[in-house]
Amino acid sequence: MRTSKYIFVLALCSLLVVPAKAQIGMHELGDSLTVWTGFSPVWSPAVRIKNLRVNGNNVTVRTNSVLRDVRWTPENVAQLKLKVSQWVLGHEKGKVTIQALNTNIDDLITDCARKSKPSVNQNCDLTDRNIVLYPSHGLYYNRDRGEWIWQRATLWTTVEDLYSQEYVRLIKKMLENAGATIYMPRAGLEQQTLGVSGMPEWTEGARYWVKAQGADSAIWNLYDGDEYKDDMKCRAMWVNALDVPVDLCLAFHTDGQDSGNDSTIIGTLVIYTAKDDEGKTTLRNGKDREHTNRNLADWIQTQIVSDLRTIAPEWTRRQLKEANYCETRVPVVPSLILELLSHKNMADMKYGLDPTFRFTAARAVYKGILRSLNGANATVQPLPVQELGIDPNGVLQWVPTEDALEANATPAYYMVYTQADEGEWDIQQVEKTTQLQVDLKPGVRYNFYVVAGNDGGLSFPSPIISAYRSEREEAPLALIVDGFSDSYGPEWFADSTYAGIMPGSYACENGFSCAYIGEQWDFTRSHEWLNDDNCGWGACYRDHAGQLTIGNTHDWCARHGYALRKMRISYVSCTAGMLENYSSQIPQFQLVDFVCGRQRQPLEEAHYALLTEYLTKGGKLLLSTDHFSTIDAQWAKENLHAAYYAAKATRSGRVSSPRHRLYQLILEPNEEQIFTCTPEGLKTTDTTAIRMATYEDMRCGAAVGYRGQKSKTLVYGFPLEAIQDFEKIYKHSIEWLIYEEKEPSDF
Repeated sequence: MRTSKYIFVLALCSLLVVPAKAQIGMHELGDSLTVWTGFSPVWSPAVRIKNLRVNGNNVTVRTNSVLRDVRWTPENVAQLKLKVSQWVLGHEKGKVTIQALNTNIDDLITDCARKSKPSVNQNCDLTDRNIVLYPSHGLYYNRDRGEWIWQRATLWTTVEDLYSQEYVRLIKKMLENAGATIYMPRAGLEQQTLGVSGMPEWTEGARYWVKAQGADSAIWNLYDGDEYKDDMKCRAMWVNALDVPVDLCLAFHTDGQDSGNDSTIIGTLVIYTAKDDEGKTTLRNGKDREHTNRNLADWIQTQIVSDLRTIAPEWTRRQLKEANYCETRVPVVPSLILELLSHKNMADMKYGLDPTFRFTAARAVYKGILRSLNGANATVQPLPVQELGIDPNGVLQWVPTEDALEANATPAYYMVYTQADEGEWDIQQVEKTTQLQVDLKPGVRYNFYVVAGNDGGLSFPSPIISAYRSEREEAPLALIVDGFSDSYGPEWFADSTYAGIMPGSYACENGFSCAYIGEQWDFTRSHEWLNDDNCGWGACYRDHAGQLTIGNTHDWCARHGYALRKMRISYVSCTAGMLENYSSQIPQFQLVDFVCGRQRQPLEEAHYALLTEYLTKGGKLLLSTDHFSTIDAQWAKENLHAAYYAAKATRSGRVSSPRHRLYQLILEPNEEQIFTCTPEGLKTTDTTAIRMATYEDMRCGAAVGYRGQKSKTLVYGFPLEAIQDFEKIYKHSIEWLIYEEKEPSDF
């Protein structure tokens, strides 16, 4: 017995001894490998050498688990072996084996990294695929406190419990547009009914939704009243109970790491698990759990990092991490946890509160899923059409949106949606052309939008445009120009003591958002997180939680057109990018209504020339924007007879007209309509122009009107759509421009 122990000890010692022939010690080698991985010490431990053996030119290195977290490719495996040979032997001719724990790094190369094609089902889209997708966390009932609480800290105007919903709703739609069937253990945003907490059901954790859907209590009542743990595990239990073949399960999370500054990106982490609760290494379909899950995770992380670096070149790729989490350990189907970014880290959230960033990230997740199932060359659904218009002759035309990242995301056909008055939407498929002749019947208001399609599926819808031909032959003809395509995040600031979101600044959402919960109130860098109710730097209020925030709804032509029809004024419409297509037709319009909304750059270079020519020929222009300060000042002086005067021109939002009509301007996020957080004061530039509206509290101009011998203009320093009674102020504005008998006192 002693002999056996003695032999064992000798053998163990021999594994730890590095022959003198090695050019580097184990600790130094570990440090060199740590630097090579590029992993930040903020979120990854160092590489440590467990075993280093040298036998002539043969080198075997066994490390801790950190090297399992590297995304291995044939190229970087070969490169690292050359490096290790150089470090250990002093030359690059050694035969090197590198193991992360007991796994050769060669065996950690995924199909994604090898660019392998799937062996079966090489479809273009995701028809017949069943995908489980869900956002993280949600409100849960804490029995010790006797109240409903969030599962994560409320920071940077949001909370992970709701912030993750914002991505999932986009990913879900993209996957459905590709033909997939989506299953979710948490309520989606379409569930607007109130739950047991008095909040919408989509704010609650999965435990309550699966219970409400009739799931067995063995799925959601697991921990004898600990509903936090119930919520965590029930998601995976619910997946296993589904009676459909599930292709994959993706849990969408954000992380709580903090870089300690406002410039270092934490970035994207993916997590998978190699063994289940019983130590089994196979999934229900018989495939190897680690290989399948790691491959799925790699496809998605690789796509995300690649796409996000087109927006944020410094975006960090974190670990491709094998770890023991119930959301990836319990499911018997391919599963991963995606930690897209750190919701605690200011540098991440400067991007994360931007709707364009979120759309890009969501599309990357969709593409990663598509390619994990159908291969690297799978056809990607098109981007939405952004530019379209209809002219007085009923010619509807549009321009496809080029995808600079995906060569095959080109539209092959289009679905044109038409609505007559308030009726149902009619759908017509159009191929090999980007225009359609429409019969505009007198007295009928029409709305249109276009969806692009190809073998990969359908795009999101285009903006809505509109047209109406009055039954009155003498009716004026207007052109509505939708110049509001923008969406963006809030403004940020930083100094050595304070940093965060500029007070009073809010994102301009794309459509709407469920993520915003309240303004940031703690700006002090040195304030540390103590608990989720005392979050420190970045902490925000929660008064808006559970409410949607309305942003750019892309239906401005239809809204303005609805009001014009009430006035029996004929109109057609287009997006701003199509305005040049109507240059020859512009003189025939008695009015151009240029909708700028919250667009950061209201007028492009081409617009100045077109509008100048139109006004020179006697045109009438209505323009409203909260970024008037970005319009060329000389052009504005010569053509609008107005100039920028002041920023943040009102706090009350009360706007009065010369006739002392009062209008309420909406200045904060709400569920009813778009708002503005940057109303600007305007002034006249000569005696021929007049102030047409005043901000009551600041007593500065809110609108400037001009009636010349030929042209007439009316410009606002805020979006008309942000007025509580939009139709009222819009009606008075149109009448003043079109009808000569209307005086400022009538306004």
